[in-house]
Amino acid sequence: MNEHEDYFRISKNGHVHTLSNRILFKWKELMVWTFGSFILLIILFGWLVGIFIALFTLIGYTLYRFASWIYYSELEIDEKSGKMTLLKKILDRTQKSELITEKFDPNQFEYSELTRSGKTKFLMNYRTHKNHPLLILKNKSDKELIEKYITKKITVYNNVS
Repeated sequence: MNEHEDYFRISKNGHVHTLSNRILFKWKELMVWTFGSFILLIILFGWLVGIFIALFTLIGYTLYRFASWIYYSELEIDEKSGKMTLLKKILDRTQKSELITEKFDPNQFEYSELTRSGKTKFLMNYRTHKNHPLLILKNKSDKELIEKYITKKITVYNNVS
């Protein structure tokens, strides 16, 4: 199972659910931005300025997308054990692993509104004895999608000892 979104991915491997904020590197998108800016700048400023600024657009956009592809976070929720772990990764290698909780409870999630660049985003938090900021969601529909996924698809099996 894999649900594709622009700014996060939800997947399930066995009994482990993973929410990742890794943005894929898309060559088509890179070419559209560069070619689009090149055409617009040629129309507005001429050939020389168009080529010059299109090259800067290509370099800047490539660096931005490449950085977001290299450095990302994954939230892993294990249905069997009830553990929830936040992993910070660079190039598929875990750089930092933080155990958020050993007893996952879907009711402990909170979503705080953030305003960035005039847009409302949501910070996904998990509340234990302290606040654990997990992911930034770009809009309300992403927030609702994750809320629905967590409440309907993640069932933690409580081991009775």
